[in-house]
Amino acid sequence: MIINMQEMQEMMQFIDNSLTSYHAVYEVEKQLKSHGFEKLSEKIIWKLEVGKSYYLIRNDSSLMAFRVPDCKITEIKGFHIFAAHTDSPAFKVKESPEMEREGNYVVWNTEKYGGMILSTWMDRPLTIAGRVCLAKENEIVSYPVKLADNICMIPNLAIHMNRDVNSGVVLNPQIDMLPLYMMKKEEGYKTLKGMVADALSKDLGKQIQEEDILGSDLFVENCEKTVIAGVEQEFIMAPRYDDLGCVYGGLKAFLKATPENDINVYAIFDNEEVGSLTRQGADSTLLRDTLDNIAEGLGISSAVLRTWIAGSFLLSADNAHACHPNQSGKADPTNKPFLNKGIVLKYHGSQKYATDAYSAAYVKLLCEKCEVPIQTYANRSDIAGGSTLGNLAMAQVSMPAADIGLPQLAMHSAYETAGVKDMEYLIRLVDTFFK
Repeated sequence: MIINMQEMQEMMQFIDNSLTSYHAVYEVEKQLKSHGFEKLSEKIIWKLEVGKSYYLIRNDSSLMAFRVPDCKITEIKGFHIFAAHTDSPAFKVKESPEMEREGNYVVWNTEKYGGMILSTWMDRPLTIAGRVCLAKENEIVSYPVKLADNICMIPNLAIHMNRDVNSGVVLNPQIDMLPLYMMKKEEGYKTLKGMVADALSKDLGKQIQEEDILGSDLFVENCEKTVIAGVEQEFIMAPRYDDLGCVYGGLKAFLKATPENDINVYAIFDNEEVGSLTRQGADSTLLRDTLDNIAEGLGISSAVLRTWIAGSFLLSADNAHACHPNQSGKADPTNKPFLNKGIVLKYHGSQKYATDAYSAAYVKLLCEKCEVPIQTYANRSDIAGGSTLGNLAMAQVSMPAADIGLPQLAMHSAYETAGVKDMEYLIRLVDTFFK
């Protein structure tokens, strides 16, 4: 298999730039604009045309893009929907975050966002990123913001002070995991809001004061860069690969494919890592609202829309656990995915994954058509697994759906490992799905 190294470099840059869900949507929007997509607002009634491409953004962190095929509206059959999520586990900064420690240190007060492997966040270069809201001409506007790399860290306790650390240690997020960012000085210290105001002033080319910032969603993020690793250069090591790998792979395929008789939809949701119960999450009405608005924008009745939905398919893409080289006993005995061995089709007896016999058959036929190897994943029956997008989105819009993913190691670590070949497989599969 020949690896497209240009795509790999683009993927690495995309992940490095996408420090938060807000930055991921910003990066996706740039690519959509460069391909001629028109931005829509949910606050106005849409007027759509066949052969055109559109997108919308909700709450700065979720995005829906779609392409209407260049055919008669009466020839449209339904929707081909690819879904992924923009968020990853991190530390969310609390309001009034500055805290003094021992009269000398200044740390930030944070809390967990999502299920994190806490120990992996220690002794790494970290930064702050997110969005801020300002008032502009009697409206609230928001901007993505990022501080400089390596401005804070979470130091470990020396082994000399905790001899049992290698036997297992319980980390308290309120005590052990607060990031250190400076030493206290006699003249005081810079507040985080002040640092954000300075960064925003530089970005916008005008002076922003602390009091101008009316609200913010800020996160402590790993600013280490994505790399291609291994003796044979066969591994991807990256922060936030779950689920930015799928966000990127789906986008590349979506931009390549020209629809024939189905409306192609690229849907990336926020807040999957915390349950999707937000207005921009997969369990919201976002997908349903978008499909309704598309139908109305094309002059289609609700009855016709229902037939479209019945003839549609959702491909929900969220990464999957690869069999671990040192802990293979944690994997299911007969459903063990491996890196660089193909796309993973995910099953769950309690339907936390949406895959069933029909949707699995559909995905297998797609993989056969585009010559992409396919693997299967199921949890060990005595280990509780996670959830994802497919079943939540389908609670709002009912259509056949399957959950797939890229196999990876160390899911929810601050730095994760995956396979180079699998990214190529995902792009090829989704391209075939959209065509």
